[in-house]
Amino acid sequence: MMKKLFSILLVVAMVAALAACGAPAAPAATEAPVVEAPAEPEAKEFDVIWVTCSTQSEFWQYQQIGMENAALDMEEKYGVKINFTVVGPATEAETEAYIRAFENAVAAGPDAIISATQVPDSTWSVSKEATDRGIVVNFTNCGLEPLDSNEYADCYNQFYTTVSADVGDMAGKIFLEMLEANGMDKAGIVAMEFSNVNPSLQPRMDNFQAYVEGQAPDIDVLDCLFNNNDLQRAQADIENQIAANGDKLIGIYGANNISSDGIAIAVENAGIADKVIAIGVDSDPVAIKALEAGYLDCLIVQDAYGQGYASMVNAIETLLQGSNPESEQKIAMPPVAVTTDNMHEPEYAALLDPTLLKK
Repeated sequence: MMKKLFSILLVVAMVAALAACGAPAAPAATEAPVVEAPAEPEAKEFDVIWVTCSTQSEFWQYQQIGMENAALDMEEKYGVKINFTVVGPATEAETEAYIRAFENAVAAGPDAIISATQVPDSTWSVSKEATDRGIVVNFTNCGLEPLDSNEYADCYNQFYTTVSADVGDMAGKIFLEMLEANGMDKAGIVAMEFSNVNPSLQPRMDNFQAYVEGQAPDIDVLDCLFNNNDLQRAQADIENQIAANGDKLIGIYGANNISSDGIAIAVENAGIADKVIAIGVDSDPVAIKALEAGYLDCLIVQDAYGQGYASMVNAIETLLQGSNPESEQKIAMPPVAVTTDNMHEPEYAALLDPTLLKK
């Protein structure tokens, strides 16, 4: 009995000793490691400021529609985010306010600035400052210099425009063709109207005058009158020309949309639509209605939408690539003649009214 008890106690002691020596326990169940999915890369984000020279003018609003559509297309194509801001004065005449808006845009430090200037002599130094700070600066329609100059090439990235001389030549050619088509003599007086003195846009008037007088020596093209983009002043100028020249007045040429509007209103009020050939440049709702009604015979239209669109595309691709993708710093887009006869064809209708293209 004692021997059996001793054996039991010995077994118990051995078990306790094994426990004290840390005999391995059964392995505990473990959870599978959690593998986190890689984080989605954040989209590149670009701030672009459109420094317009007029928030009220339909022509510059047409440019803006091109930029806005391009921004949407670039976001979809490249997976980027574009913050688009518009600043600038109400009218082109407020040139000091335009320069201040440009300076404030530079101070805000965006990735890109798109602009159009009526005062290149006052703009180039501000644009140079922006460029020196690494801001991509593109100009549309009205830039720092004409196509045959490279004086300010280091002050901006890209410029899309229409050659002013081409506008003047086309207007002169269409004017003489319409005189002939309407059985009118190529003799008499032609009045000219424009917004303001701008050296890069002066060929719109100079080339019109040279073309008409060169092809028809009996036509006298009067010196251009300037309205400072004031519609009432433009209308008054033309009404005075109508009163002063009477039946000798055979044509009127307005080299921008406000001038075209003033011409249209004056021609309608005077009841002389069948006695003069009226040619305008650029479009807005007033000019479009006047073209349809016959108070304007033709509008020489720049591709405002296309210029704005290209300016935005180029700015974003320059930022993405680190350099300007264009092989030429200045790109010319040809003007188009839109008449009462073709204005409702889709191609010409969109040139006249780019709001039809707005996304």
